[in-house]
Amino acid sequence: MDAEATPPPGIGEGPAKVISVSLPEGTVHALRDAVGSRGVSSFVAAAIEEHLRNQATARYLAEYQAEHGAFTDEERQRAADVWASAERKVARWREAG
Repeated sequence: MDAEATPPPGIGEGPAKVISVSLPEGTVHALRDAVGSRGVSSFVAAAIEEHLRNQATARYLAEYQAEHGAFTDEERQRAADVWASAERKVARWREAG
């Protein structure tokens, strides 16, 4: 492979690809009820992307702590405060339409 080859797209990047996924029938009914038949692909893509990003973040945090030591209670609380603030902002944006 060429040393200057373009890296593959990251999570959520690149053109859409059609794949086949098997889900329990009840899950499919609930999914379609929640998002409609035309919203299934975007909903599933968003859920998978969120899951993959969460896994990547967990791996990064584990690697960071292995190198630098465990987070202190103060650091954990500060991160929780920042996260809660961000969630409040997102809720306000959604309410605003």
